[in-house]
Amino acid sequence: MQPSRAPESAPVSLGDLYEPIRADLDRVEEVLRRELAHDNPFVGQLLEHSTKFHGKRVRPALLLHCAHILGGVTDTHIALGAAVEMLHNATLIHDDVLDESLLRRQEKTLNRVWGNEASILFGDYLFARAYALCARLHNREANLILARTVEDMCVGELSQIASKFNFDIDEEQYLRVIRSKTASLFGTACRLGGVGHAADPDAVEALARFGTCVGMAFQIVDDCLDLTGDEREVGKSLGTDLDKGKLTLPVLQLLRRLPADGRRELVDLLAGRNGHTDRRSTVLRLVQEHGVIRQALDRAADWVEEGKSSLRQVRDSFYLANLHALADFVLGRRA
Repeated sequence: MQPSRAPESAPVSLGDLYEPIRADLDRVEEVLRRELAHDNPFVGQLLEHSTKFHGKRVRPALLLHCAHILGGVTDTHIALGAAVEMLHNATLIHDDVLDESLLRRQEKTLNRVWGNEASILFGDYLFARAYALCARLHNREANLILARTVEDMCVGELSQIASKFNFDIDEEQYLRVIRSKTASLFGTACRLGGVGHAADPDAVEALARFGTCVGMAFQIVDDCLDLTGDEREVGKSLGTDLDKGKLTLPVLQLLRRLPADGRRELVDLLAGRNGHTDRRSTVLRLVQEHGVIRQALDRAADWVEEGKSSLRQVRDSFYLANLHALADFVLGRRA
């Protein structure tokens, strides 16, 4: 029996939002510990250090909420929640190598401590463990969904690499990249909530659209934090997008707003042609002067509203109200 719908004034902290699925999340954590354990001492070292990067578990939380909405949480959903988190963590470790990041969750990154080779291979280990866990479920639907999602994520990352230092890309190209590399896993987490249930296909699609929209907002907020955030609060290396020539939404909007001479100066700065190495402080000043961050966050808010609109096709429940609140949390996060 589902609890009654949450009141409109319900708190929006993650602890409160996760309370209805706390037991489910604890089971996901148990599966993660069991599945990732290995008797190789070096793998054990890497695993122990990686636990310091424990994130917010937003993707498993979305999956579990959607499973409750679509018919209830089963052992399969617990395993899929763990697999989704493994895939997410693997991409973070690979991202840290690609971005040469030194800090994550206020801890030294694996590549900073053990180098790129060990980090890449450990990320691959997480991918392998996720696939092994899914294979044991003997669920063709879930395996296909996850395989296609990882393909999308890789293509998104490759597309971003191909567009580095390309100052002519437009917002639509940027959105296609983040839809693949980030939002696809959010959408998949929600879609997997319907696995094993004879759920209404329209409801499953609506929830998957919601997850994708929330993932789009998540990445836009992340891109803004890369410019405006405090490393002590955000807990990871910032300014890496600028250093690597990745054109995020705030920078694209800034390039579009500047007059021709200002745009040329910014392009020279971003391309490293003017001798300045502290790109972030200059770009931060410019985006603040031109109100670009507010504009980008408004676009993130639009995605959240689009996601919430898709939920109108889903039967109302306490868990549905929590999805609305989770979307608001993503939009207002500072880390």
